[in-house]
Amino acid sequence: MAVITKQQSMSSHWYTPNGRAAHKQPKANGDGDRSTTIRDARKLKLLPSVTNVLGVLSKGGLLNWQLHQVGLAAHANRPTEGESADYYAKRMVAKSKESTDEAADMGSKIHKAIEDFYDGNEVAENMMPFVQPITTWQESKGLSFIEREVILANVERGYAGMCDVVGLGADNQMFIIDWKTRKTDPKKKIKSYETEVLQVAAYAATRWGEQAVMDRKVHGANVYVSRNEVGRVEVRAWKPEEIFGAYQTFLNCCHIWRYVKGYDPRS
Repeated sequence: MAVITKQQSMSSHWYTPNGRAAHKQPKANGDGDRSTTIRDARKLKLLPSVTNVLGVLSKGGLLNWQLHQVGLAAHANRPTEGESADYYAKRMVAKSKESTDEAADMGSKIHKAIEDFYDGNEVAENMMPFVQPITTWQESKGLSFIEREVILANVERGYAGMCDVVGLGADNQMFIIDWKTRKTDPKKKIKSYETEVLQVAAYAATRWGEQAVMDRKVHGANVYVSRNEVGRVEVRAWKPEEIFGAYQTFLNCCHIWRYVKGYDPRS
């Protein structure tokens, strides 16, 4: 179960109310850019990303994976002679993040391959096995992707974010899709993290309108692409009732985020 935490990613994303990315700001000395801070956001009236808002929740599955990486790093790298426990612990945490960086890099490559395919661009031969199962699934369900990689800004509720896919089903059902990549276990079914449906619901209400979500008319899905089992793709479809419930929870997260950060992007 997710619990409240005050931690926030250093790479949190921000957007302008008119839907432009504002993740970086120019350095005062004119030497390049730096990450946008909440101080910048207050000054520029920026909206936090959906992921930023969900940072008030600790993701149990993700946290367990991170702790596992630290354990693996410690097993493979013993303390050096005279190394203090505190220094060793910090070194192993840093070492474990190498796996996170590798996972993020592969995830970005897969995501780009998917986008390149749908944009009609050439996709590297070694990346097509990650993409093909998605296109097969799309065709089998009769899904139409009407918008992709679109920034959705919800000024009234005070958040924004990049949505992977806005689409319509075979019978014109409204839906939202979010791509996810995972390192998978061949013996286990891919499980959704607690906040993933909240992200889909936040996009659903922004793109299709809160009333459509309240009326249980919007569907959603997380499409999981395995990074290590080439060709493995699993879909977790979210029913309109689940999208409705998740959106109510997400609005509570927005309230908590505003309280914790001392900033109301709606005002």
